[in-house]
Amino acid sequence: MMDQFLEIKALHPGEILLFRMGDFYETFFDDARTVSRALGITLTSRSRSREDGEEIPLAGFPYHALDGYLSRLIRAGYRVAICEQTEDPSKATGLVRREVIEVITPGTLVSGSALDERRTILLSSAFVLEGRGGLAFCDISTGEIDATETAAELLTSELARREPSELLLAEGSGIQPPAGCEATFLEKWKFDGAAAVSAAESVLGVSTPEGLGASSDSPALSAMGALLAYVRDTKRMDVSHLCFTGMYRREDSMIIDRGSARALAITDAPDGEESAVLASATDCTVTAAGSREWRKWLAAPSRRMETIFGRYEAVSWLMEERDVLKRLRRMLEGVADLQRQAGKLGTLRSGPRDLRAVADTLSTLPGFRAIMGGSKSDLLREMAEVDTMQGTASRIDSVLSEEPPVKLGEGASIRKGVSPELDEYREIRSGGHDWIRSRRDEERERTGIPNLSIGSNKVFGYYIEVSKSHLDRVPEDYIRKQTLVNAERFITPQLKEMESRIFRAGDEIERLEREIFEELRSEVAEELAGIRDAGRMLARLDVLVSLAGMALDRGYVRPALSDLPGIEINEGRHPVLERLLPQGECVPNSIRLDQGRRILIVTGPNMAGKSTYLRQAALLVVMAQAGSFVPAACMRFSPVDRIFTRIGSSDRLTRGQSTFLVEMAEAAALLNSSTPESLAILDEVGRGTSTYDGLSLAWAMLEYLHDSAEHRPLVLFATHYHELTALGNLLPAAANVNVKVMDTGGKVVFLYRIEEGSTDESYGIHVASMAGVPPRVVRRARKVLADLEAGRHLMPGGGGEDQLELALEPEKPGDDPIVEKLRGIDPDELTPRRALEILYELRDGLE
Repeated sequence: MMDQFLEIKALHPGEILLFRMGDFYETFFDDARTVSRALGITLTSRSRSREDGEEIPLAGFPYHALDGYLSRLIRAGYRVAICEQTEDPSKATGLVRREVIEVITPGTLVSGSALDERRTILLSSAFVLEGRGGLAFCDISTGEIDATETAAELLTSELARREPSELLLAEGSGIQPPAGCEATFLEKWKFDGAAAVSAAESVLGVSTPEGLGASSDSPALSAMGALLAYVRDTKRMDVSHLCFTGMYRREDSMIIDRGSARALAITDAPDGEESAVLASATDCTVTAAGSREWRKWLAAPSRRMETIFGRYEAVSWLMEERDVLKRLRRMLEGVADLQRQAGKLGTLRSGPRDLRAVADTLSTLPGFRAIMGGSKSDLLREMAEVDTMQGTASRIDSVLSEEPPVKLGEGASIRKGVSPELDEYREIRSGGHDWIRSRRDEERERTGIPNLSIGSNKVFGYYIEVSKSHLDRVPEDYIRKQTLVNAERFITPQLKEMESRIFRAGDEIERLEREIFEELRSEVAEELAGIRDAGRMLARLDVLVSLAGMALDRGYVRPALSDLPGIEINEGRHPVLERLLPQGECVPNSIRLDQGRRILIVTGPNMAGKSTYLRQAALLVVMAQAGSFVPAACMRFSPVDRIFTRIGSSDRLTRGQSTFLVEMAEAAALLNSSTPESLAILDEVGRGTSTYDGLSLAWAMLEYLHDSAEHRPLVLFATHYHELTALGNLLPAAANVNVKVMDTGGKVVFLYRIEEGSTDESYGIHVASMAGVPPRVVRRARKVLADLEAGRHLMPGGGGEDQLELALEPEKPGDDPIVEKLRGIDPDELTPRRALEILYELRDGLE
C-alpha cells in the first residue's frame, strides 16, 4: 500500500494527498506533518516494517468530515489532491485500486463549506503578448467564464478589481498577483494560441477564435486556453458545463480600482471596519445568488444609460405594485441557487436532494413568468422569456421521492413504481424487518426472557442479546457469538438466513437506486444551459425586488439621468451611516457639481464630517449607477466612467512604499487617466510631507485638473490647507464649501452641515482636548499657535524677537491658579449659592 501511495504522491508533489483507506482519509510523511499542524489533529506514526523499525508519520480524519477539513486547508492556501478507492474493496483481488479523482485549489472550488454562498470565487489566468494583456476569469461553482483584452500595464489593476482567488501565470511571468490571491505557474506552452483553440473546442465546443470574439493571436485567447486546460486537469472529469459568457470591455462599466473600492468600503473594508461596507448595508436580497449579483452590480456599475434606466423602471413598477412585490419576495425565499446547482450538475456532484431542489425551483418558474410578463417594465418582460423547463421538472419529480436524502444510500431516493425490481427488493427488506420484530416476540414467549432483544452491527450482523441474569433460560439451539459485561449475544440458523436475505436486498436496493439516479442526473445535466439561465434570471429578479423593498422601507428616491457630466444631490444621506446611527441622527447634505462648478474645495474642523461628505457623494453615485434608488430628496447625475480616490493612509511596507509615495502614485493615476466623465475624491492630499511641499503639490494638482482639456474630472477636495480656498475665487470652475460648526465661547459644536464658502479654522487643538490630551500640552499648543499666527517662528538658534521658545514651561508647584483657588476654599463654610458661583468661576478659568 505504501508503494501505491508513493507512486501516486510522486505525480502530485505540490499537493497534500488525501489517501482514502476505508472510512478514513490518511496522510503520510510531510503531508501528515502539514495536515496535523494546519488542522490541529494528532500526528501519529506506524512502523514501515518489523525489520528496520522506521516510523512513518501519519495523520487522518473520517471521510464524512472531509468538507470541513478541506475548507480549512484551502483557506490556509494549500492545494489538495483527493485520492479515492475506485473499486469495491469486497470485489478487489489484492490491493484496492486508488486514483486521484480531483485536485482542489483556491480557485477551483465547486461546492462545500469553503465556498461562501454569498461571494463569488474566481479562477483567473493572465498572459502578455507584444504589449497587450489578456485575462480570463472562471467561476467554477457556476461554470461561467468571461475574458478581456487590455493594455499590458492595466493587467494588474484589472486583476485587483476582479479579486480572483487564484491566478494562473506562465513560468517566468513578471505579473504581480493581487493581495490575497494564490499564484500558480504553468509551462509556457500551455498559453500557446493553438493549444488554446484546441482547449476551447474540446471544452466549449467553439472551433474558431472568432466564435469567442477574439483573434487567433489574442492574449485573452491564450489566457483562456490555459485556464480551460487547468480546470480539466484539476477536476479530472467532464467539464462541459463551462460556459463562455463573452468578451467584456473595462470601459463598459464604471472602473473602481481595488484601492478605491476598499477606501469607499463598497464590497469589503479594511479589518475592523466590516460594519461600514455598502454591499452589506444595502443587501436586502433573500437568496445567495441574488446577494452575489448585487455585489457584482456594485463592484462594476454599468455605464449604459439604457441598462440603468431599465433597472429604474423595473424598481419603480415593483414599488407601485406592492402586492406583487410581496408575492415575488415570498416566492423567491423558497428557490434554490440554480447557478451553483448547474455547476454541481456539470461536474456530476449533485445528490438526490440537490436534484429535488432543482425540480422544486423549476416548478415555480411559470408563476414568476406570469407575473413578470404582465409588467410595464421592459426589463422584467424580457427576463420573463426564460425557458421554464417544466419537462425537466416533471422528469425529476417522477423519479425522485418527495424528501430524498442528501446522499445516496442514506434513505429512499427513488419513488415507488419507478422500478419493479427495486420495489421487490424493498418489500423483501421491509418483510425481513417485520420478520425480525415478530421473531423477537416469539423468542420472548418461547424462552420466557422478557428483555430479550434482537439487534445488529457491521461486525456480527443480526444477533439475539440476553442479559446475564437470564442466561439460565437460553435454549440449546442458541449459538454463543459474543460476551459483554452485562449480557451475552447469540445467533440462530434461522436468524442468519433472514439476515442474508435482508443484506442482499439492501445491496441490490443501493445498486439499483444508484443506477437510476445517475441516469436521471445525466439527463438533467443535458439541460444545464437552461438551468443556468433560469438561475441568472432569479438572481437578477431578487436584486430588483430587494431594491424596490429597500426604497419603500427607507424612503429612497429615483435618480434622474443626465447627458451632461455632473452630479446634483439634494439632502443626500450617507447610506451606511444612516443604518448604523439612531434614526434621525444622520445629517443630510447637498452637493452640486457641473461644468461650471467642477471642483469643490471642502474645508472645516477635524471630526466635523468632511471625509463622510466626500464618501457619501461617491457611494450615492455608485448606488445610482448600479440601478438603485438613493437616500436623498432628489438626485440627478450623469454616468461616471471611473472613480479615483485618495483617502486615508496606506503604507505598503512590504513593497517599500511609504504613505506619501502611495498617495502620489494614486494622484498620478488621477492626473494621467481621468476624463471629464470621472469623479475624484481627494481627502487631505499632501499631508504626508512638509507643509509647504504638500500645499504646493495640492495647489498645482487642482490647477492642473481645472485647466486640462483632457483630464478634467468632477472633484471633491477636502483639505486643512486653508490657503487653497483662494483657488475657489481664482479658478472659474472651482468653489468653496465648508462644514458648519458653532463656536460658543471656546466650546465647539459640530453641526455636520455643509454650507457655501470657506473657513480658516480647523479647531485641531480643541479636538486634541476632546481626545484626552493633557491640559498642559493643550495650553502649550495654544501658546505656540498664537506665536505662529503672530509671525514668530520655531527655528532654533539665532535669538531675536521673532524667536519662539521651544521648551514646555516647567511644572511648578502652585503655578496653576485654579489649583490655588481650590486650595483656598473651606467647603464647610460654603453656602450652596456660593459653591455654584465658584463652580462657574472655575469653568470660566478653564476656558
